[in-house]
Amino acid sequence: MLLGFVGLGSVVETAYLPALRLRFSNSLQCLGFDVDPAKQPDGVMRCASLAELLTQPLDTLFITTASLHHLEVLEQVLASPVRRIVVEKPIVATLTQIEKLKTLLVLPGAASRVLALDHWMARLGTVQQGLVDTVADIVRIEGFLQEPSGFNAAGEPIALNFATGEPDTRTLRHPDGVILDIGTHVLAMMRETLRYLGGNCDMALQVVTAKDRLGRDIRKGDLTTAEGEAHLQGQISGVPVDLWLNKYAGPSGGQKGLRIYLRDGRIISHDRRGAEDVLEHIDGEDIQRWHVPGSIYEHCLAGHILGAQSLFDRDPQEVPRTTQRRIEEVELLLTLQQQLRGPH
Repeated sequence: MLLGFVGLGSVVETAYLPALRLRFSNSLQCLGFDVDPAKQPDGVMRCASLAELLTQPLDTLFITTASLHHLEVLEQVLASPVRRIVVEKPIVATLTQIEKLKTLLVLPGAASRVLALDHWMARLGTVQQGLVDTVADIVRIEGFLQEPSGFNAAGEPIALNFATGEPDTRTLRHPDGVILDIGTHVLAMMRETLRYLGGNCDMALQVVTAKDRLGRDIRKGDLTTAEGEAHLQGQISGVPVDLWLNKYAGPSGGQKGLRIYLRDGRIISHDRRGAEDVLEHIDGEDIQRWHVPGSIYEHCLAGHILGAQSLFDRDPQEVPRTTQRRIEEVELLLTLQQQLRGPH
């Protein structure tokens, strides 16, 4: 299996490559290109240019650049013979890019080749365990992604790398605040869960609060400061939902999942705890618990993207439908950012 990566930053080094090594061992080879020559992760053979990479007989190509550059790379890749293209979340980063993306995907043969990735598509334990029968059983859902954070010398909160726990040296700027960057994860997982339970995928959200890294409100006209935390509220498939997003949740952070409240009083909790997912069925004092070890990327790549379980082989028609759902979610989140900050 020959894989290609456009963009060789931390997500490739700390998430993709460890997951690929664990699941596929020596059965694959990775090629890559990055505009920064200093990015040379072990296990990826660099190409001198994107054009050179696209001449290789790649089985799958991953677009893992910064989100603002996804679209320009995708446009070049679609002009190549590469048959399977996976774009990291969010698939694009502005509303203008959304419109251009839609134009690209109506070109003959384009939509069937492009899968918009959200690696939380692998987290459907609630459905897989049969803990809920239909969407009508659900009273409300809370989705949360509370990332652990550290402190700098001035005592201010700083983000930590999601895989290594080391301080994240990047300076995050709009549009890469929590609404778009990690809101995509939570919204996709909530929406996919409800879809599998018979929901219609309709959704409407509003911003209740949005604050920067230091806890200050995001103001109208601010097109620079990234949101550090946000609370979104609304409905998906008619079910009331709350999304709690925080990149600076402190040392006690790390909660990543869903809490589903059922009409009969039961609660289903799906959370990320350390190196495993934990699914709980809570019925009063009676708690059933399932543990799923391994990284989210590991389960997603092996269970949905590559090998015998690839969505491209298992259900080719679902590839463009999945991408369309991810586009709808990104468009909604970008619209919320417009409402929060003013037109831009």
